Formats: sequence, structure tokens, C-alpha cells
Amino acid sequence: MAAPYKAFCATFAFLYVYTIVNVSPLDAAYRAAMVFISVAAGLLAAKYLLRHLERVAAPISRRTGVPAGLVALAVADARTPHAILARALGEGKVDMRHIVQYTFATWPIRVVLLHLRIGVIPIALGALGLLGAAYLAVVYLSSALGFLLATRIRVKWPDVTADVAKTPTVKILRQAASITARYAVFEAVFMALEALGVAVPMEWLPISPEAALVASISAVRPTYGIMAAAPLYHVGRLTPLEVLIALVAGRVAYMTIYEFPRSAVQFYASIYPPAVAAKLTGYTALVMYATALPALAALVALHLMVK
Repeated sequence: MAAPYKAFCATFAFLYVYTIVNVSPLDAAYRAAMVFISVAAGLLAAKYLLRHLERVAAPISRRTGVPAGLVALAVADARTPHAILARALGEGKVDMRHIVQYTFATWPIRVVLLHLRIGVIPIALGALGLLGAAYLAVVYLSSALGFLLATRIRVKWPDVTADVAKTPTVKILRQAASITARYAVFEAVFMALEALGVAVPMEWLPISPEAALVASISAVRPTYGIMAAAPLYHVGRLTPLEVLIALVAGRVAYMTIYEFPRSAVQFYASIYPPAVAAKLTGYTALVMYATALPALAALVALHLMVK
């Protein structure tokens, strides 16, 4: 089935599900269109401007071995480098090691830019000050560990960006349409599931009822959890440790319920074959749990000691 036709069918399903869950079809069309535009614009920028951007990414490239062109593109758009790698994977030029190294090497850049864009950093620092900075430090442990692991992977990189400049514009648009179609299918499924609603009880944590409520809110939307914690913390109803426990526990739940099933799976599966997307999601989850769970356990232990 041709990519444009698949994109049309998937987008139709996307709009239909959005209508069922009482969300504007125009909003649904806008989100699908933005995926297409971002991928197409990123690939076209790589085609015409990549060589001028590589100098910006040279330090990370030297440290990890990942081509500077891919690192530079990660700053502009998260999907574009993966689209290039997916094409190279299909042509047999790279394997899973290259994809994992790129993903982990650019993890700190991508997560900080994302959190600036959606407001996590300004909300955390503005609402909680130094305590917000401590929370962000815990959140960014996973990206720091991922970057460290990327520096330990030893692979020889082909010039995966060399063929981008030679790629016909029509082929670029077809690839963008294919990614958009797969994105729309996953988005439709997850929007239907979200319509059912999810509640995350946190009363089992050894913290006050107010802190447990903050954790429950954070499990659904981390930024809302931060905003809910701030007034309680500033009037002395929550201790600093309770705030950190609530926010970190909520984030672990959010990762499990939303971030991996929806964001990570949807993102990678819209670009890579299912087996590759599953492995990449699994490796990312392993690193995130390997940092978040010990941090949460340490905070709880410290809280029980000083309680």
C-alpha cells in the first residue's frame, strides 16, 4: 500500500477516535500534520544545511563517536535522526548498536530541550526553587547514565548522513508520510485507551496523605504534581523529603503507565520495525528504572530514618 494512502487511512482513524473521545478533529489533524511537517522539514534541512550544523555538535561527537550531523539534527527535531537511522538500518549500513549509541548519546540534549519546551524546568525551579533543582537532578540521572553508556559502546560509524543530500525530495516526503501514518495509528489507539481514565493510588507510600495525593497527581501529569506540591511545601505541610518522594514515585508511575506505553512505544514504532522499537524502548526503560527506583528507595529510607 502506498505511503500517502496509508497516511490517509491512518489519519481518518485518528480523527474518528478523537471524535469519539470528544476532542476536536481539527486538533487531531493539527497534531498529525505537525508530525509530518517536523519530519519532512528535518529531512529537508539535513539535505541542504547539515554540513553547516555539524560544528555545533562536534564536542559530543568526539566524546561518543556518534556522527556530528546526527547530534546536530537531534537539537532541531527528535524524529529526523531516527528516520535517517531507520533508512540506514534497512540498507544494512547500521545495526542495533548504532541506534542505541545515538539514542543514549543525545539523551541529555533531547530531554532538557523537551522539558524546556513543555515547561517542566521552569515550573520545577519557579515553584520549588532548590528543591525543584534536586528533583530535576534525580530525573536527569537516567540521561546521564545513558550518555555514560554511549561512551562505552565501540562501533564504527558509516557516513549515514552522506546519502541524505542525494535523496530526492519526493522520497523524503514519502518517508514523512509513512511515519505520520504509523504515528496516527498509535495515537488513535492510545487516545481511545485514555478515554477510559486511569487513577493511580499512592496511599501505600510511607508519607502523609497530602504527599500521597501529590504523588497520585504526579503519576498522571508530573508538572501538575509539582504545582500541587509547591503550596503545601511552602506552608510547611510537606517536608522536603516528602516532596521528593511524592514527585519521584509519581514519575515512576508516570513512566510505567504513560511514558513508555504511549510516548516511547509510539515514537519508536512509528519509525522503526517492531522488533527494533521494542528493544530500544526496553533498553531505555531499563536505564530509567535503574536510576529512578534506587533513588526512590534511598529517599524513602532517609525519610524513615529522620521521621
